[in-house]
Amino acid sequence: MNQRDILIDIDHRQDIITLTLQQEQLIQQAVTACYELEDWPKDFEVSLSFVMNEEIQTLNRDYRGKDQPTDVLSFPMDTTDNAPEKLLGDIVISVEKMVDQATEYGHSVDREMIYLVVHSTLHLMGYDHMTEKDKQMMREKEETIMKRLALIR
Repeated sequence: MNQRDILIDIDHRQDIITLTLQQEQLIQQAVTACYELEDWPKDFEVSLSFVMNEEIQTLNRDYRGKDQPTDVLSFPMDTTDNAPEKLLGDIVISVEKMVDQATEYGHSVDREMIYLVVHSTLHLMGYDHMTEKDKQMMREKEETIMKRLALIR
């Protein structure tokens, strides 16, 4: 399969950025790199939504009990063989947080956006950072993927 076999549905519910074709391709490459690193079947769809702080705060409150905006949320779907659709899950990114964090960390918005996509895709694949061991494993995978994409810090 080639990169176009991985379906990424991008939804814009914000008015801060407009993705370029190059940025969309970079998102595609990031998800593809995650699939390849994890030897994940490439026929799973990912839904990616770019939203404002207000919307992500509502989602964060409703689904995580945290009434504050966050940078990204991941909503994994049932990926068993019995699942009716091949949907890996939904990623929701706050564009406001993404832009602020890029400035705070001193790197490009593209780098921050792709890091959030990689981080969330790994969450959709079952990784978390609840323990120090899990956090270290997830960070190593993120760094490996970001290096492959030439987006290291």
